[in-house]
Amino acid sequence: MNDRWTLVRAVLARRFFAATILQAVAVIAGGLLLGALFGRQTPGEKLRIPFAFVVSTLLLIAGSTFIEQAKSYVRREQQVPFRRSMIKALAAAMLFVSVQGYGLWAIDKGVRTPEQAQMGISATVVMFTVLHGMHFIVAQSVLLWVTLCAFADRYDHEYSWGVSFAAGFWHILGVVWLGILYIFVAAWIN
Repeated sequence: MNDRWTLVRAVLARRFFAATILQAVAVIAGGLLLGALFGRQTPGEKLRIPFAFVVSTLLLIAGSTFIEQAKSYVRREQQVPFRRSMIKALAAAMLFVSVQGYGLWAIDKGVRTPEQAQMGISATVVMFTVLHGMHFIVAQSVLLWVTLCAFADRYDHEYSWGVSFAAGFWHILGVVWLGILYIFVAAWIN
């Protein structure tokens, strides 16, 4: 098994590289399409939550559901539903990043003085959102790797650590996103 897995990893590395490029193109194309369809928010007096953040939160919840289903399926040795759930989780992650990227581009930060632009809550919230998005791209890459490994028969009822790691990473970022969203709402209310 170890010799087989060593050979499979070399093939997976090449597939991962190609899939990462395709994934990046799809995510960027999705964000650009959303930008072309919906444009930016109209300027306002204060920071407003873009609707894209509501949609991305729903995608985050869907992705959490799919990755938990995948964990359950792999532990019960149900490979076909496991792989389907991994693909759904990966699709949710890609859509999340596309929608989140569009939301950051489209956001109206409100009318500000130069001092407010540097020190205000709007700048802080946007910075946290961008940092979160960058971490989510890493989580999306982890999901991609685990999905490719799933199709290479890496996981089963005896070994599913990669799936558990990907799920944990996803859930931690989900909690962080809810915290950022809370700060966003607090800034919006004030």
